[in-house]
Amino acid sequence: MRSAIAIAAAAAALAAPALHPDSVRADSVSTQRALASFDAMERSLFHRGAGDYREQAGGAPGSHAWPYSQALAAHVAVAKLNRHRAAVGERLALLERRFRLGAVYAAWPRGDVYLDDNEWIAEAYLDLGGAHARARAAAIFDAVVRAWDASASTPCSGGVYWTHAHGNDDRNTVSTANGALVGLRLYRSTHVQRYLTWSRRMLAWVETCMRDTDNLYWDHIDASGNVDRTKWSYNQGSMLGAYVELYRSTGEQAALDEAESIADAALAYFAPRWADGEPREFASVFFRNLLQLAGAARRDDYVDAAAAYGNALWASTRNGLFAAGGATTLLDQAAIVQLYAALARAGR
Repeated sequence: MRSAIAIAAAAAALAAPALHPDSVRADSVSTQRALASFDAMERSLFHRGAGDYREQAGGAPGSHAWPYSQALAAHVAVAKLNRHRAAVGERLALLERRFRLGAVYAAWPRGDVYLDDNEWIAEAYLDLGGAHARARAAAIFDAVVRAWDASASTPCSGGVYWTHAHGNDDRNTVSTANGALVGLRLYRSTHVQRYLTWSRRMLAWVETCMRDTDNLYWDHIDASGNVDRTKWSYNQGSMLGAYVELYRSTGEQAALDEAESIADAALAYFAPRWADGEPREFASVFFRNLLQLAGAARRDDYVDAAAAYGNALWASTRNGLFAAGGATTLLDQAAIVQLYAALARAGR
C-alpha cells in the first residue's frame, strides 16, 4: 500500500508542474473536437469502478500497454490544451502500478515486453516534460539499445528487436525508428552524444534494410532474412518524425529534406487507403508527425492534408465516439484525440 501511495504521489507531483500548456484558441474547431473526443473516451472507455480502461466500449476493464499508452498520450495532449490537467497524474500512477516491470513496461501485467510499447510510453513522458519524465524516457531508451541486434551473422544485422517474447526474432521498423525518435528527443534536451550516435545508427539500419525504392519503408525482417514488405503509415510517420528531430537537433538541412521526401511519397501512396484499410491509430501517428514536419518546413499543404483527414473522420462521429468496424476501441479513440490536439496546436 505504501508503494502504491508513493507512486501516486510522485505521479501527481510530476504531472502538474511539468506541463506547459500550448497557446491554442479555445474555440477552434480542432480544440473542440479534441475535447469532445476526449470526453467520449473517458465516458465510454474508462471504468471508474475498476480504475482502468476497457479495450472496447462495453467490454470488461483491463487494458494492454499499447492502447493504454495512447490513452495516456491523449491525456497529456489535452492537458497541454489546458484542460483536464489533474487527471494526468492519475493515469501515470496507473501506468506505473499496472505495467511497470523494472526499468520498462510489460504489454500486460507481468507479461512480455514489447519495445514499441515502451517507446510510445517514452514519447508520452517526453511530451509531459520535466526531469523525472526525461529520466523515465532515458531508462526506456537504454532498454531499446540493449534490444539492438549485435550478431554479425544475422541477415541484415542490427535493428531493434520488436519484443522479448520467446520465439519472436523480428526486427521492426516501428521499434527501430521510434527508438531513434526517442533518442533524438533526449539528445535535443540533454546534448548527451550517445543519444545522437545511437539514433543515427538506428536510422541507418532502417535505411539499409527496410527502405523500398519508392522512399517508403517495409515493416520488419525475421531471423531468416524474410522481409514483410507491408507498408504501414505509422512506420512512414515515425521515420519522417525522426528526421525532423534530427534536423531540430543538428540543423542538418539534409535531414529535413529526407523527411519531406518520405512525407510526399507517403501522401501519394496512402491517398486511396486512408478511408478504407489503413488503421486510424496508424494514420494518426503519421499525421501527427506530418504536422511536426509542417512546422519545421513551413509546409501549409501538410497541415491541409492532416486537417482533411481529421474532417473526414469527424463526419463519422457520434457524440465524439469513433467506431472502426462497428465498435469503438480505446486505441482508435485515443489516437484521434491526439490528432485533433495536434491540429489545434497547428492552428486548425
